[in-house]
Amino acid sequence: MQIHETAFVVSTYRSHYEDISKDIYAKLWNNPSTDSLIPEILENVSAYEAILHSLRNRFFYESMKYFFESNKGGTLINFGSGFSMYQFLMDDNVSTIEIDKKDIIDYKKKKIDQWIQEKKLPNRHILYVSLDFNTLSEEEIVESLKPYIKKGPVFILLEGVLFFLDRQTTKKLFKVFKNIQRSGDIVGSVSYLPEIENTEVYKRLLHYFDSHNDTNDSFSHQTISNSYYENIDGYTLKEQVDEYSLAKTYASEFGINDKNQILNEHLYLLERD
Repeated sequence: MQIHETAFVVSTYRSHYEDISKDIYAKLWNNPSTDSLIPEILENVSAYEAILHSLRNRFFYESMKYFFESNKGGTLINFGSGFSMYQFLMDDNVSTIEIDKKDIIDYKKKKIDQWIQEKKLPNRHILYVSLDFNTLSEEEIVESLKPYIKKGPVFILLEGVLFFLDRQTTKKLFKVFKNIQRSGDIVGSVSYLPEIENTEVYKRLLHYFDSHNDTNDSFSHQTISNSYYENIDGYTLKEQVDEYSLAKTYASEFGINDKNQILNEHLYLLERD
């Protein structure tokens, strides 16, 4: 499985539980190829994956909605945007900068432009930027992005990305964020705690990815402690929640009662000092 295929899988997850994710547009990305992959993932990794990804989407949907409504607009910068559709769930006074690898960005722009023309999506101000976090320097990324940021405040989303990156690239990205954000701006991030590495469900996840992964599309298996977020230079950790807790609020009917039996990601909101 190539990394870009995970973007299709995650968007399909969100469409399965639209009432939880609040993503009414995710289903536009659904396709037979991805539909055929998902039963195997749910069986061999975790039956709760679709629900958990919908919960993740819900948390950031609510966080961004509050942020942009409170500030009467602003800019969303989505690092590793995949096929997420937050930009269409926000008011039209929010601009979006979508960042991902070239193949994803080119395909997404083509489809989004088509769906807007067909009135399947509302019109939004979206800029598409192709960047490789691993190869470009901090200075090159900042230089590429700064001219596109026309209005503040800025909410940066780093969702479903850090698992695939190494620690050096992660540090570089947070230095980029510090450089392009101002006081009061927000970063939303997602990662696993190191202790998940001891769970059977996480071992199944790694086995699935490693056994289905293209040799030319390698990725890291990064986990991050809470203390890392508490000590990022230039930021204050404002909120932290895990998907297990979100399930109690938004998906109690699914009976998720053991956090060690799920791929329990932790979600963070950091405020620029």
